[in-house]
Amino acid sequence: MTTVLFVHGLESGPHGKKSLALEQAGFKVVAGQMPCGQRAVLLDPLVIILSLAAIAGLITAATRGPIGFLICVMSYAVLQRFVRPALTRRMFARSVAVQLALLRANQIDVVVGSSFGGAVAVELLRSGAWKGPTVLLCPAHRLVAGRAWKSAPSLPADASHVLVVHGRQDETVPLEHSRSLVKDTAAKLIEVDDGHRLAETATPENFTAWVGHTLG
Repeated sequence: MTTVLFVHGLESGPHGKKSLALEQAGFKVVAGQMPCGQRAVLLDPLVIILSLAAIAGLITAATRGPIGFLICVMSYAVLQRFVRPALTRRMFARSVAVQLALLRANQIDVVVGSSFGGAVAVELLRSGAWKGPTVLLCPAHRLVAGRAWKSAPSLPADASHVLVVHGRQDETVPLEHSRSLVKDTAAKLIEVDDGHRLAETATPENFTAWVGHTLG
């Protein structure tokens, strides 16, 4: 039986519709919860510490009159501009670490990454941590890189084992991002008439075909 490592999206989880569709297609699915999404970020110990520090600073400034309060608010706004990219990088690195642990603990045949999970899968390929068959579903690699103030990653030129599937009606991740990702590589792009979630096309039958393509 083919074992698939499923890498979920930003606000979804490891046991959603795509994971279920993969199981219905007859694959053994390995998936783990990544520390991404709004709730996970808010529960990050570092975020909690920074938030408490900011609140304490505002309270302290408020006791020093309007000017002190204004300076504190302005300082917080400036810091926030730099903190957000840093937190995105932290969240992404922690999410990649989850997948690296799963790769070490399991005999994986194919990696399937969706949206944010697609960005994580691209990083696994870019870093050489994973060199095997990969299916990327509307990968958000450029969006994540932009939010982290990093340059967009690219695929290895010899990426014939990589298949990218992207919906033409995707309003979250531009289709052009996937077109650029496969350009000048051996990876293949399939454009489908669907939205970002691939609600109509991420079926067991299509997963069988997509995974089969990467396996040759």
